[in-house]
Amino acid sequence: MTDLRRIVSEHRRVVYVIVGALLVNIALYGLVVFPLTQRVRTGEQQAGDATRELVAAQKVDASARGTVTGKKEADVELLKFYEDVLPADLSEARRVLYPRLTQLASSAKLTTVRSNFEPPEEGKTGNLRRLAMTLIVSGDYSNVRRFIHQLETAPEFLVLESVSVTAAEDRALNVTARVATYYRASENGN
Repeated sequence: MTDLRRIVSEHRRVVYVIVGALLVNIALYGLVVFPLTQRVRTGEQQAGDATRELVAAQKVDASARGTVTGKKEADVELLKFYEDVLPADLSEARRVLYPRLTQLASSAKLTTVRSNFEPPEEGKTGNLRRLAMTLIVSGDYSNVRRFIHQLETAPEFLVLESVSVTAAEDRALNVTARVATYYRASENGN
């Protein structure tokens, strides 16, 4: 240690300058560089948070735009459904049910036993009304399956609401099918 003391005593001015410069560097780091480093880190964190919030906001915006677009497309499809698929009025709904159901039963080689309409719904609000018909047919199992398949794949809007099957003589089946369709009601309710 005597050598170190001798060097320090001989070069005292240089050592003081070096120690002074070191203390100034430590003071500058503590007073300037470290706080700026903290600000930069905070800024980077805020920038990262802002970027995440921006991405989330863009996703919400895209979702909202998709909802608006989907609603417009649904409105167009619903209007198309009303105009192209549903019967326009009660008389057209009757024509969709009565002759069409008996034609389907006939093409499936079933015998029509009886058919009757339920009275149309009245007093309902909105512009859709339901018209239902009960059809009783008789035939074998494969023909009943063919009839139900033809009914469900028919281009007309027909809803098979219920089916009940009972056994008849000669291994035939009696099928009671309740089928409905919907139509647009006019101003007077029909």
